[in-house]
Amino acid sequence: MVERISSTETSDDALHLSRPTPIYRILFFLLLSGPPKFRLRDATDSLSYTLDWVILLQVLVWGIAGCWLFLDTSYHPEADSADRFRLSNLQILTIILIGLLGVSIFFSESMGFSAFKVYQLGVMIAFIMRFTGRFGIAETLNNLFLGCGILAIADVVAAFLMPDLVFVPTELRTLRFRGDLIAQTGTVSVIGLILLLTIKSDLPRKKFFFWAVTFGGVLVFSLARTSYLILLAFLILAVLKRPPIPVLRKVATLALLTVPFAADSLITALNAQRKVEDILTISGRLELWTHLIETTLAKGPWFGLGYAAASRIYGPEINPELGTAHSAFVEIYAGGGLVSLVAFLLIWAVLGWAILKLYLSRPGKTGFAIVGLFCASLFLNAVGGELQAEPTGVCFWCVVAAVVYLPFENLSPIAATLRSPLLTTAAQRPQES
Repeated sequence: MVERISSTETSDDALHLSRPTPIYRILFFLLLSGPPKFRLRDATDSLSYTLDWVILLQVLVWGIAGCWLFLDTSYHPEADSADRFRLSNLQILTIILIGLLGVSIFFSESMGFSAFKVYQLGVMIAFIMRFTGRFGIAETLNNLFLGCGILAIADVVAAFLMPDLVFVPTELRTLRFRGDLIAQTGTVSVIGLILLLTIKSDLPRKKFFFWAVTFGGVLVFSLARTSYLILLAFLILAVLKRPPIPVLRKVATLALLTVPFAADSLITALNAQRKVEDILTISGRLELWTHLIETTLAKGPWFGLGYAAASRIYGPEINPELGTAHSAFVEIYAGGGLVSLVAFLLIWAVLGWAILKLYLSRPGKTGFAIVGLFCASLFLNAVGGELQAEPTGVCFWCVVAAVVYLPFENLSPIAATLRSPLLTTAAQRPQES
């Protein structure tokens, strides 16, 4: 089945006549934020079903989101647009992945916890697909930008009013602005910057400057080396392809020209806060990943040891403070086994090929934002992120949804443009009340 790729800026927003209701916007933000943890909690408490007000809040939010998807009667797909709602390869692979992770529940030592995590993943994917299909790609990315902006500001406010929520000790016993209990500072800031330099690049100067200072400041003080690398890779891609986004081209060129002169000072400042040798072990993750992979190979190589539960059970054997696999890929393998990992890797392969074609087409604001978010998702999921209940996961599934709903368009400049079912049916869609 052909994936939908656009080589030019699409008129996606113009074709989606309805706008998100406040409930949709609020649910989008709540799912993006987790909701926040707000307190330290032992990694094994969830395995024993220990409840507190934060857990009850999360159950309430995710329960409402699931019910909303099921009971929302305002969304009526047109019966005469079968092509518009035909499942793409990415959607089929995603359904397979959720199904396989569902099977892993029966191999979990904490079936209830694994079931809730699989439910979270299913609700998140379904919600983002519904949101993007109904309101458009640009609207989805706008809400992602706004959500990351709110979380970044919340981290800054907490740094002054409730520092225990956002500061953690580094390896050198200094304090690091990481934002664990509200939102990972490195994650929300780099996602926000990518969107600011693409879809929000035409903001009025004062607003653009405000968000640039907010996201840039949060990123600098986060000391998140992965996020620094993501931003550098994004700027290099912008310089190589030079998309039709003047602000991005100027910022990318200026930043890359400045890096050689500022590199020594930046590295020295970073090394004063974090251990250089930790780069080789990815801050201890290699030992964790090796342990989880060996344990899974020994106890459940095919269907895993229970999604999310496996890392909660066996991760603390390496470090009592660890509660996740610190890699979506290892989390999928340890939780769902080899069959789930294969499905997950196929999603990345199909998505990567689609993003490569999109990048080579020299896309506009929305298209290059998707390319940048794909880079962010790849790095963040590889070395720390989860696929649900946090900005890293939402970012990844927004990229998947965006690729699914991009209109068909031939990448060859001499070939006729293919009309998408999205284009042909949306024009006939009545205005919603």
